[in-house]
Amino acid sequence: MTKRKFLLQGIALTAFSLFFRITNIGYRAYLSGKIGAEGMGLYQLIFSVFLLAITLSTSGISLAVTRMVTAAIAANHRCTVRSVVTQCFLFCLTVSCTIAVLLLCFSDFAAAHILGNAGAAPSLRILALGLPFMSQCTCMKGYFLAVDESLSTSWSDAVEQVLTIFSAVMLFWYFAPQSIEAACFAAMIASTFGEAVSFLAGFLIYRRSLKRNTPKEKEQATGVLHGMFHIAVPCTLSSAARSLLSTAENLLIPRELGRYGLSRAASMSAYGLLQGMAMPMLYFPSSFLTSFASLLIPKTAREFELSHRRAVRHITQRAVHAALQFGIFCAGIFFVFGSDWGEAFYKSREAGAYLKILAPLVPLLYLDVVVDSLLKGLDEQLNSMKYNFSDSFLRVLLILLFMRFAGMQAYIAILFFSSIFNAMLSVRRLLKVADVHIGLLKSAVMPAFFALLAANATQFLLKSMLLSGIPLVLLQTAVCAGFYAALLFPFLKLCAYHTDKKQTVKT
Repeated sequence: MTKRKFLLQGIALTAFSLFFRITNIGYRAYLSGKIGAEGMGLYQLIFSVFLLAITLSTSGISLAVTRMVTAAIAANHRCTVRSVVTQCFLFCLTVSCTIAVLLLCFSDFAAAHILGNAGAAPSLRILALGLPFMSQCTCMKGYFLAVDESLSTSWSDAVEQVLTIFSAVMLFWYFAPQSIEAACFAAMIASTFGEAVSFLAGFLIYRRSLKRNTPKEKEQATGVLHGMFHIAVPCTLSSAARSLLSTAENLLIPRELGRYGLSRAASMSAYGLLQGMAMPMLYFPSSFLTSFASLLIPKTAREFELSHRRAVRHITQRAVHAALQFGIFCAGIFFVFGSDWGEAFYKSREAGAYLKILAPLVPLLYLDVVVDSLLKGLDEQLNSMKYNFSDSFLRVLLILLFMRFAGMQAYIAILFFSSIFNAMLSVRRLLKVADVHIGLLKSAVMPAFFALLAANATQFLLKSMLLSGIPLVLLQTAVCAGFYAALLFPFLKLCAYHTDKKQTVKT
């Protein structure tokens, strides 16, 4: 992939990602208006249980397909690509159907004894039907990444998003569910319908892509199952363990809040505010990073396969710098304007308060997105999974130990500790494998100073504006971005000048 194509694909994927994040936040705002914070808590809990089933059905598959197809293309064995993807399809279909049947059989037990709400069982059953479609879409995503056609999967994802939201709105309008359990069931029906249509749209695009990227002559690929076990199975097992811990964490939070002294309704509302509203908003700007991060996997894998160490070092350094500088800017936005964001999207000052409190975590959360992709491209997915598992295990342990004594304050402190812990392990491993040095002054300290200066200058400049809601936060972000760029870019150019000067002197 050329630098120009990488940039154009990244921009296009970012546009799609922004569309997904904006519509998702709008959808969550719509749901929160229909079912309230308590309903959002139940909605989030149902998905936390379903996430374990998704992990078992799909985790590691996309990476395995990307790595194996990339290797086949790099070795000039395009005639084996069809066989590789077909075998992966069959493997995924077998696993996902098995998990779907288990979820259907145990949905009543999970709803009553894990979620503590027997009325959530129909939601779990309808979600189980979408697992085979999701696993096949995951295979196709890995293929599209490997052949530099990642936009193809974005189109099918866009169809899914639009149909999911439209279906949910129609169901709420036509049936007007009166309980939060019925409302969650309507949302899950819409989600499964969207997954099915997304698969159909993606498969049609996939068939056309095969004709462009593979010859008519077909050759049976060997070692596919071995590749799946080497790449996908360790990822699946580790991800499943982490997903199990994540599900346990999500289930424990309302329970431990109850032990702290809150009623069940208040516990679910507090949980819904944080996990159902604030956290999705906190991750919203990462749309600008996730698209480029996904493209880093095949790009880094290709350079790694060809032993181009200097190229790997350059890619890693640029990606880490960009993630930190962007994450710090977003942290400044949330820290200064968090209340306005919460009010604009959720009509909730409480959600905005969480954004302000959690703002310092944003650079670490965004950095983790990029570091995870780089480690996968460098065949370090097992180490990445180990770090994530350790992080999740510690969180669950700390929740059990401290939340009953300090409530949400304890959970926020746990989030800070675990994010720092995970970042230290992951970044340390990446810098060692890629042989890269990151200067904190250039990447973190000065950008943090510039971000706070830009945000406060924006607040002072716009304090007399009569705007409110979404127009206000968009204007705040645009003005702050202008100030931040005006401060950061000259500093980076000055750093580059001194670096070049030093290298010239050494030469």
